[in-house]
Amino acid sequence: MAWVICAVAPAAFTAETAAPDASAAAVAEAPPATAAGAEATAETVMSCMRANVPQQLRLRELVVRTEEADGDVRTLRARMYVMREEGRAMVTMHVESPSEVRGTSYLWRELETRDETFVFIPELNRVRRVIGSGADSGVMDSEFSMRDLQQVQGSFSSGVQHYLGEGTVEGRSVWKMRFEPGEAEPTSYTHVLADVDQMRCVTLRADFVDEKGVVKHFSAQAESLTESDGIAYARHVRMDNRRSGRKSFAEITQLEAPDDLPRRIFLPNAFYLGR
Repeated sequence: MAWVICAVAPAAFTAETAAPDASAAAVAEAPPATAAGAEATAETVMSCMRANVPQQLRLRELVVRTEEADGDVRTLRARMYVMREEGRAMVTMHVESPSEVRGTSYLWRELETRDETFVFIPELNRVRRVIGSGADSGVMDSEFSMRDLQQVQGSFSSGVQHYLGEGTVEGRSVWKMRFEPGEAEPTSYTHVLADVDQMRCVTLRADFVDEKGVVKHFSAQAESLTESDGIAYARHVRMDNRRSGRKSFAEITQLEAPDDLPRRIFLPNAFYLGR
């Protein structure tokens, strides 16, 4: 889901190089991280990915469609704003449709030792704090969670990134990466295998793996790769839950990197006023 992926970069990381692993799968887009003829490393790939992450981001329209295993389909449209401070992300989302949830707003903030989530419910005209880790909850009840979107970029708060070698996805050259969380990282995944596009530094494929195998599979439509305000991203992405059979599709119609987002958009007592 390249729309938020490019916005939630890691606060810190360490990099190691590992032997190639043919099971890795994922891709990324951005300026080339290595000079012509130079061999890639975990550090150079991560540098390329970080260079594609703006300090502020605005999505004027985000469309998320989720298909249940029984065939039921739900489509939501929203606006999203992202700001990074000291390597940590804050994300605000305003739901535009369908009409029954219009005006619902979400605020997610990544703190030093935890994250926090708030939701504004128009019917109650009040803000409620979500108990537990909102980062693990699906964005707009989809298969995309904030933590998934961080991890597909290797953005564990701590941990190690391994460079596994090169490959191709849909005819595009990619770097194969393995992202592992730190011991204290609040995640059920043991690692994420990703294919990162060498020209754009945007993740095209990623497998989220736990002790039993692949839980979710992320994919970006290579032909939808584009650039706006110097930011490379895929306009069409999807996430498949291999366990439940659910799948979610996201489309970005307009993305901008402004330098004047008002801070109140990311405050618990005011984020919903930007509707």
